Amino acid sequence: MQDEEAAVLGTQQAGLSQVFTQQADFTAATGATLLTFPANAFDAYPNHPSGAGSSCGPTLPGIDLPWGSSAPTVNVLAPRASTWLCFMGPGWNHSNNTNPLPVKPTIIANGEDDFEVAFLRPVSSVGLELLTNSQAQHKVTLTFTDATQEVFEDAVLDTGANAFEFVGFQSSKRIRSLFIETTGGASQNEGIAAIWTAP
Repeated sequence: MQDEEAAVLGTQQAGLSQVFTQQADFTAATGATLLTFPANAFDAYPNHPSGAGSSCGPTLPGIDLPWGSSAPTVNVLAPRASTWLCFMGPGWNHSNNTNPLPVKPTIIANGEDDFEVAFLRPVSSVGLELLTNSQAQHKVTLTFTDATQEVFEDAVLDTGANAFEFVGFQSSKRIRSLFIETTGGASQNEGIAAIWTAP
C-alpha cells in the first residue's frame, strides 16, 4: 500500500534517497527553498554581446547561486562544455536548437549539457527543474560528504521529452554534489531552469 501511495504522489525510495517527480510534493516533504536566479538573462553577464535574451560567462569558475549573493551556497559547472555557460531567457533560440524555449532565465551550456551542481554547504535535499531535449535521457549521480555515491538512471527519473520536468532527491546522508549526465545536449540544448535546496 505504501508503494502504491508513493507512485500516486510521484515519489519512490531508491537506496538511500527518495526521488520526487512532483515539485509540490518535494517542497512539502522537505521544506526546500528556491535559489535566486537573475531576473533577466542578459543582465546576468552584460559584457557578453549575444542579444537581449541570452548572456554567457566562461565555464570556469561556473555560476554561483543564489544569484547576487555575497555568500553563495551552490556552484553550477558544465565540465564537458566548450567555452561558455549561459543564461538563456524568452525570445532567444540561437540556431533553433532549444525546444521548448525558456520562459525565464535558464542555465544552458555551449556544447554538451552535462552539469555539476556543487553544494558549498552540504544539503539534505535538492530539486531541479530541467529543460529537456528530444531524447530526455538523464543519469543523476549524488555524491555524499563521506565520498560515497548513489546513481539514478533515466527510468527512475521519468523525464519527458521537450519539456520542463521536475526531479528531486531527499537523502538520509548529506549531499555534497550532484552530476547530471544528458544525451544529445550538444545538438539540442538541455538546461536547468530552477534549483531548490534544503540544508
